Amino acid sequence: MNKINEYSFHTKDDMLNKLRAYTHNPDDDNIRIKNQVYQILLHCPELLYAIHDAELESELFDDDGNLNVDEDGEPLGEWDRYFGENAHIRPYIFFPETETDSRNYVCYQTSFSDLARYNNSVKTLLLTFTIFIHEKDVIDDLTGLPRHDLIAAILRDRFAWIGTEVENPIPSLDKESTMDNNYLVRTLQYQIITSNNITKTENGKSFYSNKRW
Repeated sequence: MNKINEYSFHTKDDMLNKLRAYTHNPDDDNIRIKNQVYQILLHCPELLYAIHDAELESELFDDDGNLNVDEDGEPLGEWDRYFGENAHIRPYIFFPETETDSRNYVCYQTSFSDLARYNNSVKTLLLTFTIFIHEKDVIDDLTGLPRHDLIAAILRDRFAWIGTEVENPIPSLDKESTMDNNYLVRTLQYQIITSNNITKTENGKSFYSNKRW
């Protein structure tokens, strides 16, 4: 038996193309849902502002103080600079080390519980946000509110999930804590019923319940 026939690729380029496809194919629930969360947060300037990075504020607003977006509401500034492995918003849990500069973070995670009872086509998504606020930046000067509470309120307001595949999130956790006396933490978690990983992509085309998307 020719072992190469067991693989869907034959060259390094083929393999890399397969890996790159995970960024937009809907096959994996974690990747798909995290991409949806990213898009929601990317289009949430009030959250980005509340994170409080003075160097990035010029990306949110133009010189006249107007929101820096085009006629379709898409960012004209580099709002994506708030995201990434060395940035404020990360798609995984990250525990910041002690820092002399005040930097704030929002992390989000996805996990899935058992299948919904009597229905193997859906399951429960657990979406968790962890907010880390540096001890030197606890109070938001504009509102007078604790910054972790303000950011949590913005997240609750945004995640109505309108226009996405998951709707009616049920809050299951809203907890305040501290970390090493340097960060104030608030953790939010939602339970959402979503589809049960029943998509498959072949040759660039996706299938769902035996129907092509």
